[in-house]
Amino acid sequence: MKHLLALRDAHWEGWQRLLGHPFLRRLAAGEVSERGVYAWMAHNYRFVEGLLEFQAHLVPRAPRAHRLVLAHGLVGIVEDLDWMAVQPIDLDVPAHPAHERYLAFLRLLEQEPYTVEIVSLWMIYRAFHDAWSSAAPQGGLFVDLVEHWAAPEFQAYLHDLAEVAEEAWLVASEEERARIHALIEEILRLEWGGWDMANALAERYS
Repeated sequence: MKHLLALRDAHWEGWQRLLGHPFLRRLAAGEVSERGVYAWMAHNYRFVEGLLEFQAHLVPRAPRAHRLVLAHGLVGIVEDLDWMAVQPIDLDVPAHPAHERYLAFLRLLEQEPYTVEIVSLWMIYRAFHDAWSSAAPQGGLFVDLVEHWAAPEFQAYLHDLAEVAEEAWLVASEEERARIHALIEEILRLEWGGWDMANALAERYS
């Protein structure tokens, strides 16, 4: 996946800024309360539901060789939602404006060519993975949370998704590649907004 990593590195300044978000630093330092984490998770549940819808839209548009990978991803998202649903979170919480903007972005992304969609999807997953990995607390109250989003199954899916996204990048037109670069900047802004939301909740429940 060398081309995808080169693509990420082309936006490294924004990527590195994201990894240094105040909420992620607070989480790594153990300065986020249990109530703050679960409040964030409740809002994140709504976003993951939207990600499920977006990825379900991708499956019939994907090349046949890519569909099994995406189908496995759908199963993983459903399992993720089921896991979150049994946590002590409020499933009726309305979507936060930060996530409303992200969900609107996903709906617009559905209008892009498949090559643009699948590479953008990998970027969304990779941005979360890198951010979470940089800040996940080691043990303590959130050990189950850490283990859930660092599970081998998630790592395997991220690897498989990278392979199909790499294939898509290699056949993408120059126009599509330019569009992907523009969308990465938007993804980084939306990810930052999501962590801003988490930080506000951490302060409310500190």
